[in-house]
Amino acid sequence: MALLLRGLLLLGLSCLQGPCLVFSAASAMEPLDQQLMSGPAQEKLPPLILLKLGNQEPSGHFALKKAPRDCKGAPTPEETRKLAQAMMAFTTDLFSLVAQRGTSPNLILSPLSVALALSHLALGAQNQTLQKLLQVLHADSGPCLPHLLSHLCQDLGPGAFRLAARMYLQKGFPIKEDFLEQSEQLFGAKPVSLTGRKRDDLVNINQWVKEATEGKIEDFLSELPDDTVLLLLNAIHFQGFWRSKFDPSLTQRDSFHLNEEFTVPVDMMQARTYPLRWFLLEQPEIQVAHFPFKNNMSFVVIMPTHFEWNVSQVLANLSWDILHQPLLREKPTKVQLPKLHLKYQLDLVATLSQLGLQELFQAPDLRGISDQSLLVSSVQHQSTLELSEAGVEAAAATGTAMSRMSLSSFIVNRPFVFFILEDTTSMPLFVGSVRNPNPSAQWERKEQQDSPDDRDSFLNQKAFPRGDKPFGPDLKLAPPSEEDYPQPNSPK
Repeated sequence: MALLLRGLLLLGLSCLQGPCLVFSAASAMEPLDQQLMSGPAQEKLPPLILLKLGNQEPSGHFALKKAPRDCKGAPTPEETRKLAQAMMAFTTDLFSLVAQRGTSPNLILSPLSVALALSHLALGAQNQTLQKLLQVLHADSGPCLPHLLSHLCQDLGPGAFRLAARMYLQKGFPIKEDFLEQSEQLFGAKPVSLTGRKRDDLVNINQWVKEATEGKIEDFLSELPDDTVLLLLNAIHFQGFWRSKFDPSLTQRDSFHLNEEFTVPVDMMQARTYPLRWFLLEQPEIQVAHFPFKNNMSFVVIMPTHFEWNVSQVLANLSWDILHQPLLREKPTKVQLPKLHLKYQLDLVATLSQLGLQELFQAPDLRGISDQSLLVSSVQHQSTLELSEAGVEAAAATGTAMSRMSLSSFIVNRPFVFFILEDTTSMPLFVGSVRNPNPSAQWERKEQQDSPDDRDSFLNQKAFPRGDKPFGPDLKLAPPSEEDYPQPNSPK
């Protein structure tokens, strides 16, 4: 398979595909910073999101004008467009903060998974808690957001994209029937009763996670709190097959430029005539390429032509309108792309608090779930990605057409950001960044002429103009002509 992605999220409230939460009942609340285990460097995920009983009285008088049960029918094209734009805005907000806090050279998460978990939470949220959730998700759809997201996910990449959800409940804890019904209807989160025997429950939960992620995530929980009330598990599985296969015999060891001074060796996949949709943003200089999967998905590489960048800067220059380029035509391109194996896990409490959801972890109004006061104590997320050569052979007609066209090249040999997008809507399923695809390898100092940022050497080579700046072979880029590609405008 060309691409394997697994996402798991724990969110305290219900069990969604990707995210997971655990709610716990407690007579007295401990300080939140003592309850949480954070940090991506842990080998095992800490406990799931905990929902605890609290004694805070919710405030505010915001009520739903339309109940989720009244949201019916498939989303209109306009609703789908607005939802995709909102998801991209949420993805930018979320991943920018995750990247600021992250210490790993490579990051990956599923914003769709997190959004599903939060929208599941919105089913039982009221007043200011609901308002904050909708605000963070950039949702204009109000109470119909869970319905719209659920319906859209059902149509994503049939055969390649799978969502699995499960809800574990403490025996006898009063969860409102309406919340249970909508959780199963919209998210497929079927309620399962905990036995009360911690060892047996832990084995059963970890076994379900392992099966839902096809063995890619094992021993997700190291322990189960004594006072667990509600555990929401969500797993995302995306298996992407390249529409045009990479030939394994062409894969060879090559250099990946970490910065202007050092490289690491990587296994670089190659193709001489790859059907690629790509373009160049001039301000700043960023190369964007869509590597097509079967099932209407794409692996989108966003690669700055310089090293002095951070994720926030790159994402600030991107938007749904820029990445959504349905008229962009494929062009036969010489391609090099590193093989990847990424795994990342983190606790999202601090990040979600920075986004404005502090109330979830202090005194949320979740009376749509239970009349007893609850709060979210942890939000755990884990994703993995495997990128390799195999895929589905491209149609013969495509190869014939490509043989008549001039070739350019797109070489992914430097740090980049990536998305997994659904092509029709440009809905972001996964987002990540790669600064070192081989972190265990020893860094190698490179010769000056090997640096992609060596301006003196490339100015002496045969270069071509792009606006008022030349680009030469050392940048490994030959942008398509204007007649081949419509040039999108850089955001202001």
